[in-house]
Amino acid sequence: MEKLTKYNQKLLAIIGTTIVGGAVLAIVIGIGGLIISAIDFGGGTDNGIQIRNNRANQTDSTVIIRTQAITFNDPIQLDTAQAKFIIPVGHVNLETEERIKIESGSGIKYSNTEYRYDSYYGLFNNFIFYDYNSDFKAKIFNNKIAITHWSYLRIDSNELLLFKGTKNDINSDNQLDYSDYQSLFVYYISDKKLVEYDFKNSTVLGFEPMPKTNLISIKIGIDKDVDLEYESRSEPEEIMTLNVLTRKVNGLVSEKMKKEIQSKVD
Repeated sequence: MEKLTKYNQKLLAIIGTTIVGGAVLAIVIGIGGLIISAIDFGGGTDNGIQIRNNRANQTDSTVIIRTQAITFNDPIQLDTAQAKFIIPVGHVNLETEERIKIESGSGIKYSNTEYRYDSYYGLFNNFIFYDYNSDFKAKIFNNKIAITHWSYLRIDSNELLLFKGTKNDINSDNQLDYSDYQSLFVYYISDKKLVEYDFKNSTVLGFEPMPKTNLISIKIGIDKDVDLEYESRSEPEEIMTLNVLTRKVNGLVSEKMKKEIQSKVD
């Protein structure tokens, strides 16, 4: 009888521990779900950069409704040996829309080489380049744009700012964001020149410097069925290269070699 009592006590203790453990696990999962749902990952359409502001009155072209406001991030030093900085510009969705009056006559203005590479992700609508020594300041983009990934690269005396983003609303959802075709934009610091590298019916998936070379590899996704959406499971990727010195883009693998490899798969 005593053994049975001890057995029942142990059984009740195990059951109680299991119930408490399950309750704690459920609470943790619930809290985790709330946290995840509260996080803004930047890829949703609600946080995209709007293509155009709504007019307050279709007959009055001098008044717009502003729903997004720019916001500035902390300056980032591009190279610890130099007083050169970049200031990323983001945006916030306004809780209360603002009526903006456009003044008459004006518009809306929007190896042994020395090597360094820094990379950042987010959703930005512009950048300001600042050279302290020369007191030079300039916004990098003149058009409305959504940037999702940017980097600073220095190879010897060659300094570049690399940006992955889009200025075209390919899918016509009135948003510039991750879902549109992405291009590679390169700002050559030496002559303050911005160059766009885009690829027909393709989107830039990413870029990465190739160590001990003057090349940057560019991974692109090919929208083979041209439905304005790249599907990673059923559509191919390709590697292009940008030569930092010549500023030219070429395929890493020749057309001849691609055909030879494809013939083996066929």
